[in-house]
Amino acid sequence: MAVTGLVLQGGGALGAFEVGVIECLLDHGITPDVVSGVSIGAVNATVLCGARNGDPKTSLRALWDDLTTLSVPFQLDAVNQNISVLGNPGMYLPRTDYWNLLRWTSFYETEPLIATLERQVDFDKLGPGNFKREPSAQAPRLILTATDLLAGQLAKFDSKQMQIMPAHVRASGSLPPSFPPTQAAAPPPSTGERLYWDGGLFDNTPLSKVIDALQESDDPDKSMYVVNLFPSAAPAPENIPEVLARMMTLAFSNKSEKDLKRAQQTTALIQLVSELDRLMDKHAELRALSKHPGYAVVKEFKAAIHITEVTNRDVTGASDFSAAGIERRRRAGYQAMTAKLPKSKLAA
Repeated sequence: MAVTGLVLQGGGALGAFEVGVIECLLDHGITPDVVSGVSIGAVNATVLCGARNGDPKTSLRALWDDLTTLSVPFQLDAVNQNISVLGNPGMYLPRTDYWNLLRWTSFYETEPLIATLERQVDFDKLGPGNFKREPSAQAPRLILTATDLLAGQLAKFDSKQMQIMPAHVRASGSLPPSFPPTQAAAPPPSTGERLYWDGGLFDNTPLSKVIDALQESDDPDKSMYVVNLFPSAAPAPENIPEVLARMMTLAFSNKSEKDLKRAQQTTALIQLVSELDRLMDKHAELRALSKHPGYAVVKEFKAAIHITEVTNRDVTGASDFSAAGIERRRRAGYQAMTAKLPKSKLAA
């Protein structure tokens, strides 16, 4: 029996790509045991883990129906792809308190997201009580991240350690200056509430949280799927929107590459020590190496994790919540995940 993790990045409407990846995994019998997400990845992760009707695929489709903006007739793609600047009724609306304009710290308010989440998610599944149920009845473990605005630190909301609420999901996606900070209950051992901004400001690929969770399991067969919405390589921008998109891509992808490389290095070290263990059984002169501090550090990791990275290649239109744009990215995610599956899974 394998234990599986899934990491979902933030990236606005690009999150539809993640829906395709999730659908492909579920269609091929791969159900994540631990899911971490940030920003739109936190929204997808929450619906995946806490699907109100018990069917993640149906709930994710319903979620993105809620997030789909209206399209104008006559196939005016340029308008439809940018209409979300006027608001997205399933997620955010423009502020209207113009008399308070000089004190604004955001352009939109995000109350609609709370209503959307409450329609699609059973939050009773997203707390410590979930793990007191029989294993077959447990929802996947959910880990969200947000940036503590005052402390300047990354906060982790872990359903195994605390009750996750709609405010925590909203906090993970509170990207300034578009969205205001969100007040939510602090993770233990802290008490009270804190102000949070988008977790992607600190780390848009919270894979270390999943690695730690997977290592808690004694199962030696560990795997992790990392959905990368922002590839490093991209064409030169030709206008201001493309410049802004490229800036965001570079900021997010650089940290992601470092995190993935560190995880892969850790896996290589675990495999090296496993080989060393085998050699020590046959060669007594090597057993002194087991006293080395570095050996003890690596042995804290119970097993290597097989990491599969699934990368979105189209970073244009992170604000394109049109039906056509969402469906295009969902299909791209499904195809990208299919290409990464082993032949044994495809045959099944």
